[in-house]
Amino acid sequence: MGNNLRSRITTLCVGLVLLTTLLSLVSFWWSTSKFQAEKVQQNITVAQSVYKQYLKSKESLLLTAAKVLTADFGFKQAVATRDAATISSVLYNHSQRINADLMLLLDLSGRLVSANVNAQNFADNLQPLMDELLNNSEQSSFVVLNNQLYQVILLPVKTPRTIAYSLVGFKITSAVTTELKSLTGMEVSFVAQLDSFAASSFAPQPEKFQPIEYFENKTTARFFAEYLAYENQQIALPSLQSHPVTLLLSADLTSSYRDIEQLLLTLVTLAVLTMLFGVITSSLLANNLTSGLTQLAVIARQFAKGDYRFKFEGKKQSSEIATLVSAFNNMGNDINKREQQISFQAHHDTLTGFYNRSAMLDLLAKQLTKDRCYTLVAIDIKGLRHINDKLGPQVGDECLIAVANRIRQFSDELGGFHARIGGDEFLTVYPSVEADQVKCAVADLIEQLQAPYQIKSLKISLRFNAGIVQYPVQGVKADDLMRRVLIAVDAATTSQQSLHYYQDGEDEAHLDRLIMLDELKQAIDDDNGQLFMTYQPKLNIKSQKIDKVESLIRWQRDDGSWVSPEVFIDLAEQSGLIVELTAWVVDTVIAQIADWYKKGIHLQAAINVSAQDIAHAGFHNLLVATLKKYHVSPSSVTIELTERDMIENEAQGIKALENLKTIGVKISLDDYGVGQTSLGRLKMLPIDELKLDKCFILTLHESQKDQYIVRSSITLGHQLGFSVVAEGVETAASLSLLHEMQCDHAQGYYLSRPLKAQQLEQWLEEYQGVH
Repeated sequence: MGNNLRSRITTLCVGLVLLTTLLSLVSFWWSTSKFQAEKVQQNITVAQSVYKQYLKSKESLLLTAAKVLTADFGFKQAVATRDAATISSVLYNHSQRINADLMLLLDLSGRLVSANVNAQNFADNLQPLMDELLNNSEQSSFVVLNNQLYQVILLPVKTPRTIAYSLVGFKITSAVTTELKSLTGMEVSFVAQLDSFAASSFAPQPEKFQPIEYFENKTTARFFAEYLAYENQQIALPSLQSHPVTLLLSADLTSSYRDIEQLLLTLVTLAVLTMLFGVITSSLLANNLTSGLTQLAVIARQFAKGDYRFKFEGKKQSSEIATLVSAFNNMGNDINKREQQISFQAHHDTLTGFYNRSAMLDLLAKQLTKDRCYTLVAIDIKGLRHINDKLGPQVGDECLIAVANRIRQFSDELGGFHARIGGDEFLTVYPSVEADQVKCAVADLIEQLQAPYQIKSLKISLRFNAGIVQYPVQGVKADDLMRRVLIAVDAATTSQQSLHYYQDGEDEAHLDRLIMLDELKQAIDDDNGQLFMTYQPKLNIKSQKIDKVESLIRWQRDDGSWVSPEVFIDLAEQSGLIVELTAWVVDTVIAQIADWYKKGIHLQAAINVSAQDIAHAGFHNLLVATLKKYHVSPSSVTIELTERDMIENEAQGIKALENLKTIGVKISLDDYGVGQTSLGRLKMLPIDELKLDKCFILTLHESQKDQYIVRSSITLGHQLGFSVVAEGVETAASLSLLHEMQCDHAQGYYLSRPLKAQQLEQWLEEYQGVH
């Protein structure tokens, strides 16, 4: 069926009928099955009662016959005198009177004296049987004798003392099971499994018939599946403990299944007829309800095409349809107005009225033609966020509107168009002819924009960065032009220039940086060996031992090319990936310290961190957790950071370093002497070590000025309680001077270049062998 209202009404009606029918069928199936199961169980219970009454009557008859026999004076006298002929005659005659199948006379030791049948069919010594039967005095038991099941009773022959025992029994045959079947209505089977005996009312019996296996596994094929054909009940009969006998009652379920299926078929037939009736009546009802709606749907499709004129034609409709027609009329007018408003909002910035970024891309693709040159200028307002923070977002919005008005005034005069492409970024595009004209126009635009703004009685001066791209010289596709002009304005912001003209290759360099950034993240996540640590030894000048190293990260890409640490670390800092990179470095270095400790190598390792790491709330917890993970003492780790990182956010940085010192980590101030750290600030910093920049050390043995600076810095550091490290030691003469100046540690290529961990271990062995 379709998805229209007519189909839905029809589907609903038919569905309700179908659901009701299914619920009725399920309810019927469940209740009928439950009723049939209870009925079968009730029949089995009745059959048990019938069986008990039947066997009780047989037991009573056996008891009476046995008592009459054992009380007969002539029989007692014959037993006492061992008159075999008389005993045999009495047993035979008595068995004929009561139709007993078995009458045996046993002596006190359980030996067979006489029988009403051929005595050769029985064992000579029935002592075990007799002993067990004596435990059930005057009660019948089921026993197997000569591969035949009997219901027997054993009574003593007394004169007055017991001189023998009489065993009387009825044979359990198919006739007995047939009689019980006629009384109970069920298949009856007597089973003595240990004696391989079975008698059953079931006929015809297959070859090697086993009643229990047959009745419990027999199935019958029905509508939906195979079901068990019988409900069975096993009853333990009074019998010998060593040879148990079971009565199996089996109720045939086939007729119950047949009755249920017949009723189910009747219900299904009625359900089909009801559903046919429901389809016909619901279709008539749906057609009457939806004829007017169908015509309105046609009108709605005209609205969708932009045609809001319509005329409703049809017979007299209900008041609801008339109301709907009136609503359609009003809706057409409203949609027409709103559509124009929405179209404008979809392509324009609501604050300034400029095109938005997506609309500008479409406009660029349509407007730019190869027979004319255009200039694209992206303009970024510097410090707008501070205006929002200090003066409020309303003032910030007024600033944006004022800037937009000046851009509009400039661009409209040249026949251009403009867009707001970001929170504080604009793009204006206008025709241009010559390069000089381009530069003059851009300079004029920036000059106009930088003139002070009067915002709510406030005189506000704004500063701008601008990026410039030429069409079609520097691109013809709208996406390429947009990307390149944004690259240009970013370059202007980074280099702190007012203007930056896009240079060929900057787009490719930008894409290369993005690719490199993605590869760097992948290298961190995969930890596949592209990134690895090297360690440059630091010489303890006083003891002449190597007791410290600086950890330096290296990156060799999969293609074998090397990436300078300055390049990828700067890229990581700009993208915010530096936190993940530092986490990898911290884990790798501390794990290496732990490995060295196991090998008996005790080295303090320095880890370089950035301002973003210090400012990151999780850095302290990361460091503590990693130290605990590898069982490394905090004193084995030195955190190195530059003066620039300290000055960027001094209060936050000092607090973070104090927290690190609290756990026992050492703090080193790297590149000391080339930054902006004053002596007043130096005494406030919670550091343990000053690391002199290598620019003072590389030519220390040649420069008297460098010697003055280094000597005074070492003295100052010691007086403030810091140890001093000189990096960039390239010559023995420089090392000798540092020794004379009482510098604490030296580091540089004169000692060793940065080495991988295994190479460093070999180098340490060689160094210790020489020194």
